[in-house]
Amino acid sequence: MLRISFILLFFGGLLAATSDQSVPGQDTYVEIEDLYDSNGLPEGYKAYIKTAVCESENCYIVQIHFFWDLIGRFQRFDTLPGEGLTKLDHIPFTDLDYQKLDALLKDESSPLANYSKEDLVRDTRSSEIDGFTGATIQEIKERVISGGVYSCYTLWHIAHGAVIDSLQARTYAALDSALVEQIVGQQDQAMNYFLIQYFSDQDFLTYLPQFLKTFTQSSGYYAKNALERMPSTAVCDPLSQAFFARHFNHLNYFAQVALLKKLNRDTLIPALTKILAQALDERSSARDDLIRDLING
Repeated sequence: MLRISFILLFFGGLLAATSDQSVPGQDTYVEIEDLYDSNGLPEGYKAYIKTAVCESENCYIVQIHFFWDLIGRFQRFDTLPGEGLTKLDHIPFTDLDYQKLDALLKDESSPLANYSKEDLVRDTRSSEIDGFTGATIQEIKERVISGGVYSCYTLWHIAHGAVIDSLQARTYAALDSALVEQIVGQQDQAMNYFLIQYFSDQDFLTYLPQFLKTFTQSSGYYAKNALERMPSTAVCDPLSQAFFARHFNHLNYFAQVALLKKLNRDTLIPALTKILAQALDERSSARDDLIRDLING
């Protein structure tokens, strides 16, 4: 994977970045601009990217705009006037090539992640047709652009590389009640996972009214994971307890267990005590043992 080490220069809302030399002769410059919605809240990022794409000893410069959402998910790209992309022998990309590149860049799980540029170069040199041969790159043959494999590789690794950590850190630094409300309001579980990944213990308390709404949107193991990340002080807060008294029966077994492990019998509110007592099952389980410890003392 192309690794980009960032030198952060915050000036005028821009982020400058230069690459290390993990790919010899290949440098990348990224300038990131914050994007705002009609209410003046951050909604994503736009980047001007200038990078070298190299084949053997020959390199050419690519200039392009990338767009990500607040948590670094790639959204789209735009070419610059007079700076269209080209393939081998400076053949311009066709409309179909651009469509294929768009699909590739939006694919977070692309097999390109599994290859180093050196692998592609080694296989290309042994090829006689379009730079594609050998089982080691067969899985990407239909996904990349014939004659543009290096551009695809370079741009994909920028779109899904080290810049994502910087974008997420930038979003976290911008968090306030209004932005957290906006993020939660999108009902996007990936966004909610971003919150539990970055929130400090104090953040869970500060944004508790907004954060509790994520449980009504959750599926899978989100509620369990969120409760395990929440500090006991936030779970035991009266606001949280009143919320979970209303929603306890909608939590799956694993989320219920995670909640019960964080509660404290000394601060348990009557409404939640009543709900827990009603939830007791005749069959013995780890969940029921935790409930008994809480309500019986």
